[in-house]
Parts: sequence; structure tokens; C-alpha cells
Amino acid sequence: MDGKPGDEHLRDWAELHLTQLPTGFVGGWLRTMAAIARPLARAGVSPNAVTVAACVVALATVPLAMVDGWVGPAAACVALIVSGLLDALDGAVAVQAGRTTKVGFLLDSALDRLSDAALPAALAIAAHDPAAGELAVAAIGATWWLEYVRARGALADEPTSQVVTPGERPTRMILTGVGLGLPSLAVAALWGQVVIVGGSAVFLLAWSVRRLAAVDRSGGRGGPRSGS
Repeated sequence: MDGKPGDEHLRDWAELHLTQLPTGFVGGWLRTMAAIARPLARAGVSPNAVTVAACVVALATVPLAMVDGWVGPAAACVALIVSGLLDALDGAVAVQAGRTTKVGFLLDSALDRLSDAALPAALAIAAHDPAAGELAVAAIGATWWLEYVRARGALADEPTSQVVTPGERPTRMILTGVGLGLPSLAVAALWGQVVIVGGSAVFLLAWSVRRLAAVDRSGGRGGPRSGS
């Protein structure tokens, strides 16, 4: 068969996520995840089990960050990295095993929101700053708003492609990793999440409104409607 190893996985991934075929770093990362996922899929590992494991490890960053000294934040940072790898791996296992299901889609999205709440909380604990708690709440709110706008926009009228914003999950995890690895930067990392993710949510809302307005004008099919 022509093509590089992992090409089929990239095509399946792009179709599943309604995006163009990924290239560059993203394409290389997905090929690596496919290579790791392939033996797991053959062994019958459940993608949903990987999803649950990713969430559990992400939640563990909160109690780990409470440990005194540099050990706690460092351990939380390691847990964050493991969680990120598992989060990328569950979809790869599902694609490799041909087990992309609606239940898996719901489980992945729902548990990701729990992880999204845990990461700013861990940062706030590592910061040891009175303002960090409020920033963590703002960061969680911005993240949930971004994902809510995305979900409702897709429900209103399923797009042919998804827009990628600067505030996506990899960005949030990188900022969290910096703040946990260097607790002196934890507050700055929280501010980064508030600004980048909040701005991305505003952008996505404007993009979605523009897209759905075009659908309304064309008389295209749509999902739930309420209106002015």
C-alpha cells in the first residue's frame, strides 16, 4: 500500500473531527499516537477505559499539588503529562480498533470537562497566592464557555469543519504544565488561560454566529431554533 505508516489513521481522524488532513507537528504527533495505540487496540484495550484513566490522573493533580515543597507541584506536573498522553491515546485506540461510538464521544467530552476544572485548581494550589483562587474560577468558566459554544454551535447546525482556536486543550495543558513545573509562574499561567481561552471563546461565538446566520439566510437545515 502506498503512503506513510499512519496515513489511514490520519484520514480516519480528520473525518471523525471534521477537519482537513493534519500535517506537520500535529500529523507527526497523531502518527506517533497511532503507533502506540495499534498494539493496544489489537490487545482489546477499551478506548473508554483509557478515557476514564486520563480523567482520574488529571484529577490527581489537585491532591498532588497540595503536597508541601517542590515535590507536590512536580508530581502534579508529571500527572498532567501522563493525563495528556492518555487523553490523546483514547481517540487513537478508538480509531485503530474501529470502536468510535456515540457513548465514547459523550464520555470523552464529559470527563474532559472535569479535567478542565482540575487543572486550574491545581495551579491555584501550587501558586500559594490569594488571587489564584479567583483566577482559577475564571479560567474554568472561560474553558467551559468555550466548549459550550462549540457544542451548541455544532448542535444548531453540524459544520463541515471545525475552527481551531488558540485556547484549545493542548494550550491549556501546556500553560498548566509551566505553572506546575515552575510554581512562581502559576499565577501568570492562570492569567494566560483566562485571557487566551476567554478570547478564544469570544472569537468562536462570533465565528459560529456568522456561520449560522449564513445558514439561516440560505434556508439550510438546522437544529434547535429559538429566536428573536
